[in-house]
Amino acid sequence: MTGAPDREYSPSYYARDVEDTLARQAAAGRRLVERHAPCRLVYGDDPLACLHLFVPPGPGPWPLMAFIHGGYWQELDHTATDFLAERYLAQGMAFASLGYGLAPATSLETMSEQCARGLAAALDRLAERSSVGAVTLGGHSAGAQLACRVAAEGSTRIDELLLVSGVYDLAPLVDTYVNAPLGLDRDRARALSPLHGELASLPSIRVVIAEHDPPTFRRQGRDFVTAVRDIGGQAEFVDRPGCDHFDVLEHLDAVT
Repeated sequence: MTGAPDREYSPSYYARDVEDTLARQAAAGRRLVERHAPCRLVYGDDPLACLHLFVPPGPGPWPLMAFIHGGYWQELDHTATDFLAERYLAQGMAFASLGYGLAPATSLETMSEQCARGLAAALDRLAERSSVGAVTLGGHSAGAQLACRVAAEGSTRIDELLLVSGVYDLAPLVDTYVNAPLGLDRDRARALSPLHGELASLPSIRVVIAEHDPPTFRRQGRDFVTAVRDIGGQAEFVDRPGCDHFDVLEHLDAVT
């Protein structure tokens, strides 16, 4: 980071113990995989375009929570959200941790296409075993932008979006360190921004923000909720006190 715009869009600048948080979450995911082996599905040629599908014991139908990881479109993989599956399994829900190719090798447009294929693959696999209940698509940080794109594209049924500490206007990123691998210009950044997209096509939304998210993220979350409500859509804003951009994922019980 070299200046104020970089700091404003750097969640780690405002967070506590980022590496410890990510390591703790990854370890919890690995332990769950050992206890409750998921099905691994691949969708496409990119090795990162894959998912883990966790299915509760017993007969369906199962509601599905599919979740897209963050990492500013350039870091992490689907296993980063495996740890979330435990709380959904306990509620009798299936859980899919969706992966996608990363920048600079993969464009943001292709990432959202991969996530849509992953969601469809998870639903198809569940349907082979039983009927599928309500479908929630979640996303954290960059994953929230991708979740909005998948929902707006509309090829797969999505009943609700759960968007956590997301980026909804990509234009401010153009002049930051984040854009180096992304290569966005302002027109393309705007076209990829949920805030400027087809909001009327989105299902009901819960937008979760952490107290210690960057102020720019908090403002974007509020602006997005306001924009959805202004066109008659359903959007709830949930503010999680005491959390930062990374550990907020461990405190979703109150909103799910």
